[in-house]
Amino acid sequence: MNTVVIMIGALYLLSAVIVVASKSSFQAVIWFGIMGSLSAIVMLLAGAPDVAMTQFTVGVALVLIVYIMALKRQRRVRLGFVNVPSMIEIGSGGLKGLEWEIMKRIDEKEGYHIEAAAFESRETAIKAVEEHEIDILCGAFTEEELSGSTRGIAYLETSIFDFEGVEVDFVKLKQLSRSSVSPRPVFLKKSNYVFVVSKSSGDLAEALSSDIENMTKEGKMQEIVGRYL
Repeated sequence: MNTVVIMIGALYLLSAVIVVASKSSFQAVIWFGIMGSLSAIVMLLAGAPDVAMTQFTVGVALVLIVYIMALKRQRRVRLGFVNVPSMIEIGSGGLKGLEWEIMKRIDEKEGYHIEAAAFESRETAIKAVEEHEIDILCGAFTEEELSGSTRGIAYLETSIFDFEGVEVDFVKLKQLSRSSVSPRPVFLKKSNYVFVVSKSSGDLAEALSSDIENMTKEGKMQEIVGRYL
């Protein structure tokens, strides 16, 4: 029995060290769950199945669920953006536009704490995603602008046109057409507007995809698009 007590004590001590040393809260929670499960197994082997079951259901499963829900509600999301009229831009009352409204809807559902940062160029913004300086990038980005280490969460179909020898999307075409008397643009292909995230974004990308899918099914996406485009 003394050996079992020592093993359990050692496991909890190791758990505490790993949790404290973890680089992220989510990683700490995962290690907590692993160590809790191991201690439940030790208790089971020691001939205390009731204690083992209590440890696993309350000490591991329930605590993990509560911790993960709490972490999700507190998650800080760094949102980068490039100013694009109608899509996302700085107004007199703060950020506004189609993409910003979508992000606000997602924020309300997921409980993220969004911190926005503006970028002057699209290239610099993409690089910031690649280097994990920001979590999500907005600014009427299309699938064609993604790099090898980024992925796009599509939310709206668009078209790519040839306009004065330059490939432009629908939003950019609207801006150019207002100040130009050039020939009619030539349709090239279909594409999608995307929120840019890192390929290693994992759960964040899944949450964005799921929320966008639900907004589309419920008609909320069409409502937002109709107001801005």
